[in-house]
Amino acid sequence: MKKIVYDVILYLVVFAAIQIIVSLAGGFIFGMAVESPLALVVVSATSSILTLALFLWRKWTPVGSEFIKSRPWAILTWSTLAALGVVIPSVWLQEQLPELPDTAGDILAKIISTPGGYFVIALLAPIVEEAVFRGAILRKLLSSMSNKWGAIAISSALFALVHANPAQAPHAFLMGWLMGWLYMRTGSIVPGVVFHWANNTVAYLIAVAYPGNEVKLVDIFSGNETAVLMSVVFSLCIFLPALFQLNICTKTRGR
Repeated sequence: MKKIVYDVILYLVVFAAIQIIVSLAGGFIFGMAVESPLALVVVSATSSILTLALFLWRKWTPVGSEFIKSRPWAILTWSTLAALGVVIPSVWLQEQLPELPDTAGDILAKIISTPGGYFVIALLAPIVEEAVFRGAILRKLLSSMSNKWGAIAISSALFALVHANPAQAPHAFLMGWLMGWLYMRTGSIVPGVVFHWANNTVAYLIAVAYPGNEVKLVDIFSGNETAVLMSVVFSLCIFLPALFQLNICTKTRGR
């Protein structure tokens, strides 16, 4: 168990170190322009690619084709629908909590406003973060802990904390829990990547349509609280059946 703890700490330290080193290198290369949207996209993409390359090279995240060869199209379809259905309820729940500081909103807004922003946020980030937090960290925890839900909770908490943005933490924890469950049931990060991609794509589109850090659901629905609640109910009518179907589809694939 002690080795597992050391491994998890190593993965987290390496993940964070790459972000810091690449950011410092970006500051040296771009100078004061490191805060420009283009520089942020370049730095973010570079750190993501280096992280993925290292985790795959060191085999901290094993790669296999068995899951894809099994033609898991139903699982991937329901994963996408579950992600689309859970976004609004999750955001609504978070808005019921005391307001938390948004320490990364400006940076995300700059990345989103730049060509290449979608590639970084909705394509690269899901692959890299699933490889690290599910393919490496959760895999290690599941291999050593008898309490599988406890392992998922730990990896989800780490996933929320590493975003270093309190405003994102509740949603990130819930998404991490769902993606952790998908990994536990399938033994593959692919469903989590698809789920993560759908979630980030929705967030990206909302940010493009409603620029500004302070947008809330009630703003999107023109101040109509009833419409907000109806959207939550409608979304749950997508999410819950999708979750039910995923439970059925993944039952024989559990770890």
